[in-house]
Amino acid sequence: MRYAVVRTTSVAQIKQKVNFMNAKSIDFNAFNEHYSYFQQLLRKNKMEEVAPEKLEKYHFPDVQQYEALLKMTPGIILLVDYSQHSYLYHSQNISLLDVDIDLMYQYGTTYTFCLFHKDHYEVMRSQIFPEMYKLFSEYIIKGESHNLRLAYCNKMRTPSGEYKWFMHHLSVLTSSKNEPVIGLKHMIEIDQFKKDNAIDFTAYVINPDNSQNIILKKTFNPEDASILSKREKEVFTLLAQGKTSKQIANELNISTHTVNNHRKNMLQKTNTANVSELMSVASQR
Repeated sequence: MRYAVVRTTSVAQIKQKVNFMNAKSIDFNAFNEHYSYFQQLLRKNKMEEVAPEKLEKYHFPDVQQYEALLKMTPGIILLVDYSQHSYLYHSQNISLLDVDIDLMYQYGTTYTFCLFHKDHYEVMRSQIFPEMYKLFSEYIIKGESHNLRLAYCNKMRTPSGEYKWFMHHLSVLTSSKNEPVIGLKHMIEIDQFKKDNAIDFTAYVINPDNSQNIILKKTFNPEDASILSKREKEVFTLLAQGKTSKQIANELNISTHTVNNHRKNMLQKTNTANVSELMSVASQR
């Protein structure tokens, strides 16, 4: 892995060095304005005095140097085999979580789910994970899983015992009928930035021109989920799948009358008039 940093002293020199870019797409007037602004910041803070005229190329040929670089990042890097629910790699920043490394590798994602806030796990299990795996399957079949990106946030337990907000960002590295579904996961603590209690979930795809198209975006309020009983949540999940009361009764081995009572209670608890409105409110949250 190689990194090259070259210090330039003028916009003209920068123009000469961006031959890998389409110059027609660059607004050099705006570029010049930004460049001048940041040069002023450098001079104001005397940072130009400590910046060398020329920086040599730096090489990162081994894992130890790569690990040292990861320690400087604010987030956690994980390689996850989703076909086996196991972990293949973790960065040292995993210490941001209240995690036992041996147990993490022994029990995989099943163990790390225990770090989720209880109410948040209910939302993840019943709402977000089904959507994630559905998208996994869809894009693997289309042969476009490498363009899929998934992001969600939730609260996880930290070494102090306190639950803090983390943003999870997932990219699929390998996936086909003959390969495991391996994801590159980046987690970063956002507790100081998070201003509400909503669990956000977004799925998007990367286009050939590197632009992004959002294909799914949902927000869930764990407080709303916690007001439903365990059985009501099961009924709700099956309703969301389009099943009738009779089908739900058969699947849960209860009477149709009981299913209808659960439906009635859910409407009362969420202050909705019918199942369609219940689903609409749930999708907005």
